[in-house]
Amino acid sequence: MASIRILGVDPGLNRTGWGVIECEGNRLRHIAHGVVTSDPSDALSARLSSLYSELAKIIVTWGPEEAAVEEVFVNRNPASTLKLGMARGIALLAPAMTGLAVAEYAANLVKKSVVGAGHADKTQIAMMVGMLLPGSHAKADAADALAVAICHAHHRGARIVQESLAPAGRGRDPRQREGEGAFLPKPAAHQIANARRLRQDGTNVEKRLWQSLRNEQLGIKFRRQAPVLNYIADFLSHEASLIVELDGGQHTDNLTDDDRTAKLEQAGFQVLRFWNNEVNENLDGVLQTIAAAIRPRETESLAPSGRGRGPQSGRVRGGSHREIALEPSAKAEPAPSPGRSASDLSPLGRGKIP
Repeated sequence: MASIRILGVDPGLNRTGWGVIECEGNRLRHIAHGVVTSDPSDALSARLSSLYSELAKIIVTWGPEEAAVEEVFVNRNPASTLKLGMARGIALLAPAMTGLAVAEYAANLVKKSVVGAGHADKTQIAMMVGMLLPGSHAKADAADALAVAICHAHHRGARIVQESLAPAGRGRDPRQREGEGAFLPKPAAHQIANARRLRQDGTNVEKRLWQSLRNEQLGIKFRRQAPVLNYIADFLSHEASLIVELDGGQHTDNLTDDDRTAKLEQAGFQVLRFWNNEVNENLDGVLQTIAAAIRPRETESLAPSGRGRGPQSGRVRGGSHREIALEPSAKAEPAPSPGRSASDLSPLGRGKIP
């Protein structure tokens, strides 16, 4: 069974705990944890902005694939409750903006899942987190965040099975309480089932490209047939906010490629599209184009697909599929890598570097 990284967040305006764990079947492993703090003397807008930036950095650094956030506990002070709600909104927004599925869990459910009692105190939670995640040594807010991640790990398997058995298009069960593992946003059940099928029965072209993208061979982690927003991406890197799509009609939604790409780019992703024959006939050129999108500063003379910098930087071909071309400006070309000739730097075989 494949492992998955989960980010747990215990939101707060003064102190926001976070924790990342790795789940493989029934096995849990501690990855990292910490606390994001803010200065009470700063303006509220600055504190919220800082919280968003720090959470975004955590997501990029540790590469979680799903996120879970604890619900707000309503107290007697309306002003404090309102500010806590704002912090929780940021905790939901940060992972959602990177395309992660975000689950929400009530505080009592988190405590019951980890400790066995819905009214456990922080000391009991920290002790049980230490037992479930040996070597974590987390305290207070960070331990609470790891508890949220553990709660999600316990509930996600049953929820995925339940959703996969539900008819396509069915929404949340009206009897389900708000905040108990609700994913926002998420692909439909039939999309998730189709993604699993495609992972097992992928085309030869997908398998060939995957052999070159897996295990961080290009320096970043890619996932195959991964949920993002309401879609299933052929290949997805949260770290680089990069999606690679192959032509072949395997998409699980009814939108055209242009609509799909536009919505993904609105969410901050860069989308590269390739024809199947480009992968078959010039895999090195495809990989070079992907590498250029990952490290644009190192390959300034290449225009990544879908991000043209001028009218001649990319030519639309066949709808949303793009042909990558060298820009006509006389910029310095990147030096050839060891073992490659200068002609190998031309993407997809479209012209040689002089």
